[in-house]
Amino acid sequence: MKKILVIVTVALATTFCACTNSSTSANSDQDTMTTAEADAIVDDDLAQLLDEIAGDVEAKDADALQSSIEAFKARIQALVNAGNVAVAQKYLDSLKGYLETNKEQVEAISTTVAESAETTVENLVQKVADLPLDVAKTAQDAAVDVANAAVNKANEAVDAAKAAADAAKTEAETKAKEAVDAQKQKANEAIDAQQQKANDAINKAADDVKKQLGL
Repeated sequence: MKKILVIVTVALATTFCACTNSSTSANSDQDTMTTAEADAIVDDDLAQLLDEIAGDVEAKDADALQSSIEAFKARIQALVNAGNVAVAQKYLDSLKGYLETNKEQVEAISTTVAESAETTVENLVQKVADLPLDVAKTAQDAAVDVANAAVNKANEAVDAAKAAADAAKTEAETKAKEAVDAQKQKANEAIDAQQQKANDAINKAADDVKKQLGL
């Protein structure tokens, strides 16, 4: 899902820039994602987002439903930041439509989630309605920001994986050393016990000899 978010926001923001930039060359136009390709990505992404919400509703999982709605909100906000009115509106209409159609089921799961969803939709409606006047950055800047954020997230994931691997390695080495130390301890204890038995046997034998000699 995170991968789709990056593809959707970067691709659509870039497409938006290409459509509004009259100075784009013929060669760069050939490298720009087509409208049909962008629409296909949007449709797939919307289907997955709605499926996640529907799954949460079916499972009656309030926390998961809230999280899925927030993910949908984040997707729309990214498009708002990119100044892409048409696609932001499409996402918003899809979210509104689902919540209106399934209002009773959502409220049955959690009135708090239902109220939060309603507030989310109201806020996004206003933001989309105000485009492009409320867009502080150009679509190109927004696309670059999203791409950079994606790179940062990827780097964070790599660092986290490396840290986890190092921690696991350290833990494994510590456990291995502890196991070796424990075996050494057991071996030393066994040797000490054998030595003690040998000493006791020698001392007993010596005592027996002394007794026989009357010493």
